[in-house]
Amino acid sequence: MPILLGMALLTVPLLRDFHFESAMLAGIIGCFWAAFHVSNPSSNNDLLSTLKILGTLYIAAIPLFIFSAVSGCLTFDGFGFWIFIPFPSTYFGAAIGRLVRHFKLAFPKLIVSLILLCIAAGILVIEFFSYPQVYFYNHVWGLWPGPIYDESVKISGSFLYFRWLTFLWILLLWMLPDWSQILQTKLITVLTLICLLFSYMNLDEAGIISPATTIQERLGGVQQTKHFNLYFDEQFYSQDEIDYWAARHEFHFQVINEILQVKWPKGRKIDSYLYAHAWQKKKITGAKFTSYVPIWLPQDQLHIAKQQLAGVLKHEMVHVISKRFGNDLFNGSWSIGLIEGLAEGIAKDASSQTTLHQIVAAEKPWPSADQMKSALSVSGFYGSAGAISYTTAGSFVEYLLDEFPVNHFKKVYADADFETAYQKSFESLISGWHQTLAKTTLDSVDQQVSEFIFARRSLFEKQCPHAITEALRLWDRYQFFLADQDTSRAHQQLQDLYDLTPNNALVKHAWSRIQLQNGNYETVAKSITSQDTLLELQVLKADALFLAKDFVGADSVLNSISAKIQSSPAPNFRFTIPLRKDSLQWDYHTRRRYQRFYPDSIQFHKQNLPNKMLALNKSILDGKFTYTRKYAGFLSDHTFDPEWFDIYAGTLDKLAFLGDYDLALSWLSSINKLELRERYAERAAQMEKWIHFLANNKAVAD
Repeated sequence: MPILLGMALLTVPLLRDFHFESAMLAGIIGCFWAAFHVSNPSSNNDLLSTLKILGTLYIAAIPLFIFSAVSGCLTFDGFGFWIFIPFPSTYFGAAIGRLVRHFKLAFPKLIVSLILLCIAAGILVIEFFSYPQVYFYNHVWGLWPGPIYDESVKISGSFLYFRWLTFLWILLLWMLPDWSQILQTKLITVLTLICLLFSYMNLDEAGIISPATTIQERLGGVQQTKHFNLYFDEQFYSQDEIDYWAARHEFHFQVINEILQVKWPKGRKIDSYLYAHAWQKKKITGAKFTSYVPIWLPQDQLHIAKQQLAGVLKHEMVHVISKRFGNDLFNGSWSIGLIEGLAEGIAKDASSQTTLHQIVAAEKPWPSADQMKSALSVSGFYGSAGAISYTTAGSFVEYLLDEFPVNHFKKVYADADFETAYQKSFESLISGWHQTLAKTTLDSVDQQVSEFIFARRSLFEKQCPHAITEALRLWDRYQFFLADQDTSRAHQQLQDLYDLTPNNALVKHAWSRIQLQNGNYETVAKSITSQDTLLELQVLKADALFLAKDFVGADSVLNSISAKIQSSPAPNFRFTIPLRKDSLQWDYHTRRRYQRFYPDSIQFHKQNLPNKMLALNKSILDGKFTYTRKYAGFLSDHTFDPEWFDIYAGTLDKLAFLGDYDLALSWLSSINKLELRERYAERAAQMEKWIHFLANNKAVAD
């Protein structure tokens, strides 16, 4: 029977994996089963009978273990979770059942059920509505590690510390029935109580809970604006960066409130936690690459890592402001699709090139009314890849906001009752949305963006949702050290990764870039051969030969790939040849790309337009705003072209923040005269609002 039950789990996504989800289920079953069995007045030999229950659970896990091993999904962490979740949880249940049996209470099974439910659900509810963290530990079911979109779930020191607490509780509860009989049991009981007392005094330091005050202390920095308290890691944010993000917070706040027609309570402030990087956020809150807003807490707040700020700040702020018309239980909507669709429909950040409607319109057939009902539900929303669910819901909500008064949406948001809010059937709303999609103009770029987004798979569709290869682990460590500003260790991780997978083209590309930055030109030139088919690698080889003063070899490589470059549809190759038009332009390009070169006025004017534009972009990315102002001034009379729109957007963003409003408006005027893509036009309109916002709120900008 256990084997058959284990085989039945193989049909359930995630639970078929020999990892924490199936271990959680086993822990819950084992805990309640042992509690029921041991609480029986006729029960005896509690240790052995509990061990038999555990044996049954582990027999049921055999099909999961075999499946994970055969499919290559078996991990050390999964094995660890199956040790540290079912084993302590089952004995924890047995200890409670044993204590209830000792007191000879009526209805023992009912009593242990209520106790375990209070521990399993009651404590979770208390923590959920008390702390901003999104990870949770529990003596019954073990742990919830945070957003499963982060995928990699590992055994942590905090989890082991918590299981130490479970062990202490087991020991204490096991000793209590006989604690006064002999001196030995008295000593064990007292020592266990003391250990529990001291252990519970360090829950936040151990990472078991993350109160807001503890997070603020760990980050250290704080800056206040009219509507926000910004808490940030002082070692990773300069004052200029914080001033900029403070202004962006206030700007998005104003725009979103205008769209949703929300009257913000006077004096009410939002706490914005800005982490150094995703890995710090994971350690403190349980969410790694997932930015989030705990809308269920009374205090309004955002939690975002530095690398994600530009892409998600507006999206997450919509969640905060929409609390004003959310439901009474957790300030949100009963439809997860409406929660995320509203944020996506206002932020519109699914693509920098294509609108939400264009992304959805390019993927036929469009969702039917029944499919959209499912997509707006929890199971349907998370059943698809995040990009698909967010984009589809975002397009639908954008249609609702554009075609109907915003108050209609605010009514439907809390309870997802479309017919009451809109006085229309859900089917007619979907039909209207389809008509909008049918009128949406598309081109090849929109098709490519749509295909890329809709090709993604959800966590439930992946064969090994939690298995991380050694190569991916090294890449993650490489990215961590880069974000942590430890370049020497980052380069060592990349070298280890390259040694492990020398034929991986993407790894080789990253490794070659670093080698060129470190001056190892000949090493790169020798490592890239004709067998490397990735076009970017051959371009790097040409750069390496040029930097090594082998100009003939550099020209030879560039000429050999010139036809492929010119026929490539990839936008990153559009200016590869012009950037290397002659030795002067090539020299400027390689010095800028690999040697932190910023041209002076004379050098800047000697460059061709692609080199000038990339020099401007580099100054923005590196935060060298003195150069940004200078280069933007030099380029104010160039012939504007939509090809450079992303650099235009970055330039306007920084010019406005720096207070160069006249130059920014001059650039914007030239941009608006261009024939822009629909998404570019949306972004240009936002740029204009940003410039006027800062001009009218100089105190924020200063």
